Amino acid sequence: MLSRGFIVLWFAMLIAMAGIGMVSPLLPIFVRDDLGGPEVAVALSFSGVAVTQMFLSPFVGRLGDRFGAKPFLVIGFLIYGTVGFGYLLASHWEQVIALRIVSGLGVTLIFPLSMAYIGRLAPAGREGELMGAFSVAQIAGFGLGPLMGGVVRDGFGSDIAFASMAILLAGTGLLVLVLLPPRPRPPGTPEDYEAPDEPRLSFRELIERRFVQAVMVSGVLGSLSFAASGAFLAVYVVSEEGLGTGSATFVGILFGARALMGAVLQPLFGRLADRVNRVMLVVLGLGLASVLQFSIPNVPSDTVDGSLFGAAYTVLPWLLLVYLLLGAAESIAFPAQAAIFVTAGRTTGMGSIMGMQQMAGSFGFLGGSLIGAWVVSTFGIENVFRYSGIGIAAGAVLFFILIQRAAPEIREAERYAARSQQAAGQEPSQDEGTAGR
Repeated sequence: MLSRGFIVLWFAMLIAMAGIGMVSPLLPIFVRDDLGGPEVAVALSFSGVAVTQMFLSPFVGRLGDRFGAKPFLVIGFLIYGTVGFGYLLASHWEQVIALRIVSGLGVTLIFPLSMAYIGRLAPAGREGELMGAFSVAQIAGFGLGPLMGGVVRDGFGSDIAFASMAILLAGTGLLVLVLLPPRPRPPGTPEDYEAPDEPRLSFRELIERRFVQAVMVSGVLGSLSFAASGAFLAVYVVSEEGLGTGSATFVGILFGARALMGAVLQPLFGRLADRVNRVMLVVLGLGLASVLQFSIPNVPSDTVDGSLFGAAYTVLPWLLLVYLLLGAAESIAFPAQAAIFVTAGRTTGMGSIMGMQQMAGSFGFLGGSLIGAWVVSTFGIENVFRYSGIGIAAGAVLFFILIQRAAPEIREAERYAARSQQAAGQEPSQDEGTAGR
């Protein structure tokens, strides 16, 4: 299963996500406490990347389908790294928002094209296994990053955290430039393997596909919920209007616990997604996540104080447990969902479907943070988590309805993948047809 392309991109994503994760949860605190930004600025400091993604993601996906992912991945990593140095010079919250929007171009290039590259490596019937293994890098990196960033911010200040992120992202771009093969070649294929041509559909044809509708609805609602709670988690934990711990380190611990739990379990549930009904796994995982998000304001507020590398922190054990369980719930849903998208993407263009998913997620990410700001200012900060739980539940229900309607299209994609795999001289998997079974 492991090819050179997979290994290089896995480590690149781990390093890059650690760098991105270092500053994403800290920017809302930086904007609010250091620069005096309003609630809307706090929201945009977390989700401003989505402004660029909304408009460019579908076009980037199609460019990757046509010219290959590697050059765009290198440029994306370098752009995000350069923006990190810009945060060091920002003296007004408006500048931070502008930089965050520019960094969205880097994200737009990195995420859909890395997923498309890995998707093209996946043998038919083993999409869940490969996507689950790759997700470990994304999730573990984003789990380590906030913890590192919280410790660095509490111990050395925000500027050191921003500089560290910039160095990590720029270094990742160079790693990909030197080591990543230009074209993905699935394991077990001959050296002269040529990937089959993927259909290239117009945007109208893409939108008319029912599984694309499912991708977009689930992307919007999932990101609405994540952005609302994620944008204000640091404020909720640190500030007096929330839990009042004053500990950015604990914010990093929460993000890290959620992500690292997912990293541990994603390979297990990725393999399971190749053997059982993928739709049911998605609905089960999202259902559990919705309940856990909704319960956050009601978690007991017992505390434990300590220090890490000289930085004081406060831990709320029950809240930490909720975030560990959130990571487990998401690890049930995400590999199965990614496997469905990879399977379907073989008949639309892998970059195109990943670009459409990111566009939808970006609408949700931006809208969710702004709705979260309104919820906080109108109903109080604790209710942003209840809103998030309701949004996840709605997304699970709509995904189930829409993906059932798309079952014939997915079965067509599974047959197409099996034929392509046999033509390349690979043995077909014994576990096909799991998307809707």
